[in-house]
Amino acid sequence: MEITSGGTPGPRLADHLAVLDNNVYGHLPHAPSVQVLAEMFVRAGWRARASSWTEYEVEHEWARIELVEPSPDERLFSGVVEPSRVDELGAVLADLGLHYSIELWSDDQARLLRELAG
Repeated sequence: MEITSGGTPGPRLADHLAVLDNNVYGHLPHAPSVQVLAEMFVRAGWRARASSWTEYEVEHEWARIELVEPSPDERLFSGVVEPSRVDELGAVLADLGLHYSIELWSDDQARLLRELAG
């Protein structure tokens, strides 16, 4: 599957969330490459686009996350999620067969609101 900078068809982040700074950060231990991860999200109904030569952005109406691969064996993400749906993000990752850790931060980045792992 080719994912270009123009992106795949799919849902876009709601306007009221698009103006927020990052509030979610995570780690995906033992995950496949970020390109394979992006393809997995597309098959699950998300929109994806190549945001650089080595990074991908995936989004739905309630979340947009940037998938990065800082080293050959590490996958991280950051982005915006509707705070009331952070558990749903965890469920999506679990449904994709991924292990994860997620941190949800306040809008001003001053307080860690939730931590999830699966």
